[in-house]
Amino acid sequence: MTQSAQEWTRALSSEPLLVMQRTLTQVRDLLRKSSVNHGRLSEVISRDPGFSLHVMRQINNLPNPPKEPISKISLAIPLLGMDAIEQASRTLPSLEEKLKGPPRRGLIDCYSRAVHAAIYASHIAEMQRWQEVDSLYTAALLHDIGEMALWAIAPDDMRSVQRKIIQRTPRESAAQEILGVTLEELNVQLSVKWQLPELVHESQGLSSSHLPKPLSVMLASILARESSLGWQHEKLDNDIELLAEFLEISHEEATAYLHRLAAEAARGLHRLTLPLPAFHLISVGLAAHETETADAAVSPETTRQAPVDTPESSPDAKPSPQPQHATRPETSPSDEKKAVSQPATKKRVNPLQALLNDALQQMHEELGLSRTMFAMLSPDKSALRARFVVESEQQLSLKGFALTMTKPNLFKALMNKPQAISLNRDNAEQYLPMIPQSALEQINNSGFVSMSVFIQGKPVGLFYADNGISGPGVTRRQYDNFKVICQKTVQSISS
Repeated sequence: MTQSAQEWTRALSSEPLLVMQRTLTQVRDLLRKSSVNHGRLSEVISRDPGFSLHVMRQINNLPNPPKEPISKISLAIPLLGMDAIEQASRTLPSLEEKLKGPPRRGLIDCYSRAVHAAIYASHIAEMQRWQEVDSLYTAALLHDIGEMALWAIAPDDMRSVQRKIIQRTPRESAAQEILGVTLEELNVQLSVKWQLPELVHESQGLSSSHLPKPLSVMLASILARESSLGWQHEKLDNDIELLAEFLEISHEEATAYLHRLAAEAARGLHRLTLPLPAFHLISVGLAAHETETADAAVSPETTRQAPVDTPESSPDAKPSPQPQHATRPETSPSDEKKAVSQPATKKRVNPLQALLNDALQQMHEELGLSRTMFAMLSPDKSALRARFVVESEQQLSLKGFALTMTKPNLFKALMNKPQAISLNRDNAEQYLPMIPQSALEQINNSGFVSMSVFIQGKPVGLFYADNGISGPGVTRRQYDNFKVICQKTVQSISS
């Protein structure tokens, strides 16, 4: 729907931006404590563009507004007071409740880019030895408020713009065609309407691009947007070249610098429901850190000598749980009818199923691992689903485990070649951000082991095991023996 900039500004400025539910919950939890940690409160709010915008808008509505413009969220919060923040945590609309489907994903993607841009801008400011680091953070965080407001209030119009962009129509041209106004114009109009810091509207368009600080905010926003699409494309490479020129470093140094910033952002944001560009660096991270190829992980000597992790041999091992029979995810009623209609025949044991069942039972009974699973890739490799499970009673079951493999994630990277991984407290900060939220809810976030399975050079699935959904991490001996069992099973299947 085409409208004038003034009409769009009036429509979009009438409602608050949506706030991530986790932010609302965390703010309320922090305020319940007898002594409020203001630093932590500021950190939580500043990672949510919706809540941050509310804080910056409310500063101008105080009975006695500050004489000097406030450009730092950390300063705005105490000026508003804890009562106002507490009220906001209960009245601001929840993103997850208000939006579903593509509009929700569109706004979450937008928020992810905004927070990454803010992190990039603040680091660039530090590298330039500027004093106003927090000011650049705020300006980059709120740089794309027009798009955020459209996703929240006029999602159908923003989806139409997005479709045009996907069809390779230039971003601002797509907005002009669908909305009658560019996104940059909306950003400027809304920032003036809401009396946001000057750096927000100074960093729009080319008029202030000759000034270092507005240019830094623009550059951070561009890098966040392009890196969200992947790391191997020409547009991002050109943008990194601009970063290199701005910081007066080589292209290679600028690339490594941006990769480090993306990884740092992932470590700080992994508990939020935001997509992280660091996902696209997974295969590099796996090769450089703790994953191992299956051949290197298990040698003939290891196979013969690997110790079994029992309560007697390891003080932190769990008592061996009561084993359960290997199970497959429940069949549908239609499948059951088909089974009933078949003539009675002598039950035959599938040798592949028997090998996988034996492996899971061995992990469960001999190694004391509470939950063990073999998950199989779908024929088109678009999904990974639990096929066989052996687990203790009174445990959240892995039978329903399912993971889409169309987007980068830790398990998708694991399937690139025969390799194993042990997630533990030393590497959890690195690897947890690489796991989708749907999978995090089903696995042990404190520690698990997994190993990909290749047959005749092709990926077919993976083994997974842990000490229960909320149990302790997997010990080193359990991991060593887990790899031995996996390797022996793969050798048996191949032969």
